[in-house]
Amino acid sequence: MKPKLLLLAGVIFLAGNIYAQSVNFRFNNYFYGWQRIDSLSNESSAKTLHVRGYQNYLLELKGGQWSFNTLAQTEEDVTERVGRGFAYRFYNLYVKGSNLFGVLDVKLGRQQIFAGTGKGTLDGINFKVKAGKFKEYHFNLYGGALAPYSYELGEYPEIKNNYHFGAMFTYYGVKDLMASLSYSNKKRTPEPYTTYRADSVYNLVERTITFDGPAEQLLGLDLNYTYLMKHNFFAKAYFDIKQKKLYRAEANVRVKINNEMRGFVEYIYREPHYSYNSIFWVFNYNKNQEIGGGLDYTLKNGINIYGKAAIVLYEEPEGSSYKLKNNSVKIQAGFSHPNYGLNFTRYMGYSGESDGVSVYGQKDVYKDKVSASASLNYSNYKLGDYEVDKVNAFSGQLGITYRPMPRFSVDLQGQFLINRIYKSDARFLVGFSYWLFKKF
Repeated sequence: MKPKLLLLAGVIFLAGNIYAQSVNFRFNNYFYGWQRIDSLSNESSAKTLHVRGYQNYLLELKGGQWSFNTLAQTEEDVTERVGRGFAYRFYNLYVKGSNLFGVLDVKLGRQQIFAGTGKGTLDGINFKVKAGKFKEYHFNLYGGALAPYSYELGEYPEIKNNYHFGAMFTYYGVKDLMASLSYSNKKRTPEPYTTYRADSVYNLVERTITFDGPAEQLLGLDLNYTYLMKHNFFAKAYFDIKQKKLYRAEANVRVKINNEMRGFVEYIYREPHYSYNSIFWVFNYNKNQEIGGGLDYTLKNGINIYGKAAIVLYEEPEGSSYKLKNNSVKIQAGFSHPNYGLNFTRYMGYSGESDGVSVYGQKDVYKDKVSASASLNYSNYKLGDYEVDKVNAFSGQLGITYRPMPRFSVDLQGQFLINRIYKSDARFLVGFSYWLFKKF
């Protein structure tokens, strides 16, 4: 039996046996429209109007220790069909058992994996065992087939060429401390394809191009500690076993200076990490390190003022060392509030120059029933030594939300974009959202 049939049979069987005690359902339906020049027309002024619909569905049925969960999306072309004209995606589709026998959580179906180095969408099973007198030891074990990039329920390659399994051990035995060790083993082999190649005497012959490569094996360590409920230390290190390299390391300390002010310092080490058989392997890349810090201060009226600065050190092209001349500086400052905010960002140095300003605001216009929102973004930039003159980019949006009842809302939004590629690009979005929660 195909893996997708096993998956669906297991999910449907368990979902059918859940006696629902509560239901949580969210539905969003939006239509997104834009106009563009028809490249197939002989007239340069010929334009086509495109309208595309998007629907998001979230459903959670709970009954005792079991629940059924799904997060899905459909989309369709209303006017001017492109490609198939319709697509669907299942981001989640699983049955979950919680605290079974007092120690076990289990998920069966399509699910998002967040387990240290193990990240991705999996069609399979996930176990978590909580052991110890105070449940301070957590053992997480998962495995199955990697979900297709399209998130559809289509045919899978052979399991030996498309799998992901791993484990994570987490310790909570010391107050306010979390320490975890994770392992991930993943393999995704691209589908073979046929093309024409020249033989030894330069005749074109049809050949099948196949791919293969080792599985990606990763090892990770994560630490998080909070001192006196106000100071925090976080660190992680991720290692590629097959390539024998550290590709990600990070440490940051956040300190609460007083009730209004907080500060932080952080260090990040990065080396680009690409999957086997990825096209990105043909490009040269360099390692980099980032060192930064910042402060933020909260006023009595709720406004948070912040400032951050960091320097990024890039390795020399030949990979010999880090040089101060090969660095970039990042500066960010501004203020934020739940209803409005302003942010300024500047990049300068080895990776190019950029100045950006963004502002946003939202306001309750009429008694929690009508609200408005707006945002503007401007940037002036050039990329490294590839460009001489800076270029501008400008974008913004204006939206209105009407909420006749708490569980139902209607949204209308206009968007525009101006840059060196689009002299003007205006789009609109209209739709509604509905939320239902009920206990039986």
